[in-house]
Amino acid sequence: MMSSVHPSRRRRNGLTLVEMLLAMSITAMVGAGIATMMNVLGRDVGLQYEARAVLVRTNSAQARFSAYVAPARCILDANQERLVLWLKDSRESNTVHASEIRWIHHDPETDQVLVDFVAFPDTWSEAAKSLADTEYRSTASWEDVRSTFANLGLLATAPLMDEVAALKFSTPDAVGTDPRLVQADLQLVTRDGDVAAQVCDSIRVLRLPVN
Repeated sequence: MMSSVHPSRRRRNGLTLVEMLLAMSITAMVGAGIATMMNVLGRDVGLQYEARAVLVRTNSAQARFSAYVAPARCILDANQERLVLWLKDSRESNTVHASEIRWIHHDPETDQVLVDFVAFPDTWSEAAKSLADTEYRSTASWEDVRSTFANLGLLATAPLMDEVAALKFSTPDAVGTDPRLVQADLQLVTRDGDVAAQVCDSIRVLRLPVN
């Protein structure tokens, strides 16, 4: 017996070419949207990670910087490139001796902030160390002092901060006063370029040499 269902009303199987192309277009747009979203999220996560890394490095630099500035007796000299501290009065003379000085400066070749200090050989007797540990007046040229001991092979260096592209010191105290506050403006090296950071601290108890 012949079917009475009209041909146009018969159930269609599968998709037409137009429907197929439309479905493919929608799938492609959704895929592109997901890819864009993942790219944005990935970039945002990367920026957050870089920001956290800079924050951690700044906090570390602050702690190391404070370890020298806060307990120091006074600032002997300061300019944009170098900070000279009278760190302690280990000879209890109220005068500055070579072994009590710390020179803090930036080395552009290694991108490090370094601390220079006078170090006598362990093989020397205490009498020999005392004799070589020259006493200086507060008006001495501290860069000349550093050069003298460097030429004698008695100057040691320790790293204070790593991956620092530039450094500038300043002492924003009132003019005419003995500075206590020290500020260091840094340019930290990162994957995406240099990032500005700042550390600062002040000498807790200011104690000037007697001469």
